[in-house]
This record gives sequence, C-alpha cells and structure tokens, in this order.
Amino acid sequence: MRVSTTDQHPGRMFPEELSLGDDHFLLMWPKHFHIKDLHEVCLLTLFEFDQHGSVQLEWIKDKLNGFSAADDTFRPEFLETIVISHTSNCDLRITEEARMYLFEKGATVVTARQIGIDDMNPKSGPYHYSGEILRPLWKLYEDTHGAFLHTLVPDENNELLKLRTSGSVPQVLTVAVPPRIQRDGEDGKRPLQGWRIAIKDNFSIQNVRTSACNRAYYELYPAPLKSATCVQKLINAGAHVVGTTKLASFAATEEPMECIDWIAPWNPRADGYQSPAGSSSGSGVAIAAYPWLDIAVGSDTSGSGRRPGHWNGCFAMRPSHGNLSHEGLLKSFPRFDVPTFFGRDLDKCRVFAEAWYGDSLQACFNKSKPFSLLYALDYMATIGNQEQLNLIDAFVSDLEVTLEVQHERISFDEAWKSQPPLEAKDATLAEYMRDVSRDSFFFEDYHNFGPFREDYRHKFGKDPYISPPVRWQWELSSHITRQANVEALKRLEVYKDWFSKVVLKSELQNTLILIPIEEISPRYRDELPTKYFNPVGVPNLFLSPILKAPELTIPIGEYPYLSKVSGRVEKLPVAISMIAAHGHDFDLFDVALTCLRQSGRPTQVLAGNTLFPEP
Repeated sequence: MRVSTTDQHPGRMFPEELSLGDDHFLLMWPKHFHIKDLHEVCLLTLFEFDQHGSVQLEWIKDKLNGFSAADDTFRPEFLETIVISHTSNCDLRITEEARMYLFEKGATVVTARQIGIDDMNPKSGPYHYSGEILRPLWKLYEDTHGAFLHTLVPDENNELLKLRTSGSVPQVLTVAVPPRIQRDGEDGKRPLQGWRIAIKDNFSIQNVRTSACNRAYYELYPAPLKSATCVQKLINAGAHVVGTTKLASFAATEEPMECIDWIAPWNPRADGYQSPAGSSSGSGVAIAAYPWLDIAVGSDTSGSGRRPGHWNGCFAMRPSHGNLSHEGLLKSFPRFDVPTFFGRDLDKCRVFAEAWYGDSLQACFNKSKPFSLLYALDYMATIGNQEQLNLIDAFVSDLEVTLEVQHERISFDEAWKSQPPLEAKDATLAEYMRDVSRDSFFFEDYHNFGPFREDYRHKFGKDPYISPPVRWQWELSSHITRQANVEALKRLEVYKDWFSKVVLKSELQNTLILIPIEEISPRYRDELPTKYFNPVGVPNLFLSPILKAPELTIPIGEYPYLSKVSGRVEKLPVAISMIAAHGHDFDLFDVALTCLRQSGRPTQVLAGNTLFPEP
C-alpha cells in the first residue's frame, strides 16, 4: 500500500494494486462486513438479494450472466466464491437447484445479513475479503490517448482524490473504474448509478486543482472547496467522476502543435495522428477512444464541444443555454458558455441528459404544427468537400422521410435582405454583424481572465506564460473598447430577435436547422494552422449560442483519404449538426433517434479508429 505525499491529503494511505493475468485492479477502501461462513482470504462476488422468498436458479443465472457478459471488470476468479447479501431476519434459503448450478461451476456460495443502514452495506460487485474486511475491486485502464490530466477515485467519504498510479507506457496515467454491476441499484434518486464520467478541466472539482490546461493557472490557485454545481449534480445522481480531461488552454482554440503546457490528446480516429479539435479535446478523445467510459463532459462557448464531436466522431450535445448552472465553470463568455457532453450511444446520451438537466426543460414540439427543415445554404457553401456534402444530403433525405416534409434551402443573407430589422438601417447582414462576434466574445473572454493575470503578477512578480494563439487573441481583445462591446451585445440581441421571428417562426412551426461543423480533410497534429481564430460576422458555430438554442452533433459517415502517416487509405469522421428552438433539446434527440432507426443507420459509434463496423 502506497502512502500519498500530496499536499491534498498528506500521509493518507492509498489503495493497493492487484494483478490478475493481464488485468489490473485497485483494492479500494476497506469496509467491515461479517460473513459467517467465510474464514479465508479470497476474491468474491457479492450480489444483493432484494426479493422475497428463496434464491431461485433463474435469479442466480440472471446475476451471473449479467456480470460475466456485460461487465468489463469481470474475471472468472471472482466467481469462485459468491456471497448473497440480504435483509431477512432469518437465514436466507438457496434452492437446491441453484446450489447445484453453482457447485457445477466450481463456486462456493454463502449468505450474509446486511445491517440496517443502507449506505453501510456493500453494493453488488467483486471484492477482496480478508478478516471480515471487504475491499471493492475497481479495474484499472491506461490512458493510452493522453486524454486525462488527473485521474480520480472516491475516498471513504465519497470525496474525490487524485489517483497516483502510472501505466506501463511512459507518461501514461491509469484510470480506475467501478464495476458496471453496481447499476443494479438504479432508481429514480440515483439514475446515473455506476456511470463512468470524465469532466473537462475547466470545471471545479472539490479538492482537485483546476488547470485550464495552463501551468501558470494551475500553480496559482488552490484546489476549490466545492465542485461545480453541474458536476455535483452528476455525483448526486450516482455517477463516478473518473478523471479530468485536457483542453485547449483557457478553452480557446489551439491545434496540437500550439499546445505547450500539456501535450494535446491523441484523436483515435483514422491514422491516429489527426487533430482532436477543441477546446474540449480531451473529453472528445476520451469518448472516441475508450469503450469503458460512458460520457465525457465538456464546455462549449463558440464550438468547443461541437468541433471535437465532429473530428473525434462522437455525438455531442450543446444544451439550451441556462438549463445548467455555470457556477464552478471558468467564465469565458457567460452569454454563450454552456456545459456540454459527448457520447458514443445516442440512446444513452438521451438518458444522461434526462438525468442531468431534464427537470429544467418543459418545451416539446407541438405535433399540431408543421415541421420546417432548413438547409443553411450560407454555411453549407463553406464546405468544399463534395463527398462530405453528399453524406450530408443523404442524411437530409432520410430526415425528410422521417418528418414527412421537404427541406427548404435558405440563405440567411437573403432572408435578411428581404426582411431586415429596423435597427439595420439598410446594412446587409455581413455589414451589420461584421465585428459583432469578435467584439462581444473576445472582449469578455479577455476581461474575465484579467483577475488571473493580475493575481499571477502580484504573487510571482512576472507575467504568466500564455500559449501563442491565446496570447494573440488576448492582445487583439485588449484593443476592443467597452463602447464597441456594448454595441456588439446590442446587435447580438437584434440578430437573435430577427432570426427567431423571420427564420425560426416557433409560434407557427417546429423548425430544425441543419448546419455543417467544418470541412473534413486531413488535419495532422504535426502541422501548424495557417491562421489564428478570428470570427467575422455570424460563423456557423455562433448561431446556436446567439439563439441560446440546443444543438446536437451527429456522426453520419466517414470520408476516405490517403494518409501520409500510415501510407494507406484511412477514414475521417463526418458529422452534421441540428439546431432547434430554445428548450427543445429532447426533440432533437427524438428526431435524430427516429431518423437513424428508420433509415437503418446506427445509433452508436465504435471506440477506436473507425466509427462503424465493417460491412
């Protein structure tokens, strides 16, 4: 057993490691539990019996099959001893048929009575047992794609601690995950029981320093005393936060060659040397790379969630603005900032969203209103890859069948020209909104990180290191005046009101807008970008933030290319985004799921270098 030397918990004893074949486990915090008929040191599996009467054969089969077939922590050694815990005041009876079944499998079976306090009782799962001490076994995985900054485990009081173990490869962390069998205890109060969640490292997590992927920031501020409100909500729902993920520093825009303080995560798709995009790069990579992870949380201001969804080939949801608390999320541009999340399974994403913020959503499509499916010509015109457009058009055709409506090709520039707002005073959309995105977003982002720059200078007597693209953005932003910012914010509202009235028309129809994310082509991690991010007008990734609307990014296909790395044809992911009016998050999920199923498309993507199984 190792002793921690961190300033976080000096002298604390940390879990031991246990190796079984090629698998590695952590022996978690000990819990006293008396098992009358068990006297030897052993590995065991505990099942909670929550029914009346005797333990029947079918119940045993269901539990064993569920553990061995669906739980990645399973090892055959765990079934050599089986403990069935119960709350009965008398001895629990196991039918002879069930005992014989277990005997034939070489398992010893015993029963143990639970104590009255539910939280004190061990949950279903694999354990190490010695001298009336049970220690849960959590499986260790290696962070082979460098997605994590910290990996975390809960202590005896369910507070998160940094896990201080490394993998077999240099500079690789290990991630500890709980057994999936613990999901047997799901109920309305803890709907995410046993889910494995990763959190972007710009959210506060109690007792864990936040880095924003900048060493100066990490060095300056102590660990927060409480977790971000939206993170705590996940923990309260039963989710296990297994670690914090990397990001582009300060949630800005960085390509891998521009990531200085911590190396960028490795996108698993295609040849393994493609950009993971950002800023939620670590969260996108973690979901795309690791089948043992359920959901990864990121943040999105101007594309930080949707771009990694697109480039890492996973589902990404930007919720309606205001449905999740921002408390504990580093501020960039609060008007646009939202917690977001990534997943490989769209059904699971919907369940997660329901548990995370479903209670704050009331809106749903009015079935008596017609659907309107809008194809955003101005944004589609930015895509020069014809094969990508063909994939998008094929998905649009499937949506038409699902919704029983023909799509409408719309130019927002032309719509503005024909029905301009009074405030525009004959200015075109491009003229009226030219500097608005920059003067609003960049100005507030720069000033929101002003206290950090001042605090660092005060404490260390020097400027903090800032990566080149962020330094360039902040230098540009420092020259934006407050007057320009106020005018930009006013114009954002004018555009939002105009778009809602002229394009969305929510009082008349159920509107869905289809937009691309970025043009797909090889974007190698060893190549510098040709220019820094500087938004002009209303970029496609600013549309849903301006509208405070939900946006769901959906992988719809793959684009083959000849890789300069592997020397063979590889496949890049292709995604499309759907936007609905504010509050219609679950309508996006439902329309997407219905369309994917009716058209025979998968509702899940694989982890690894390709999205879909080979035909």
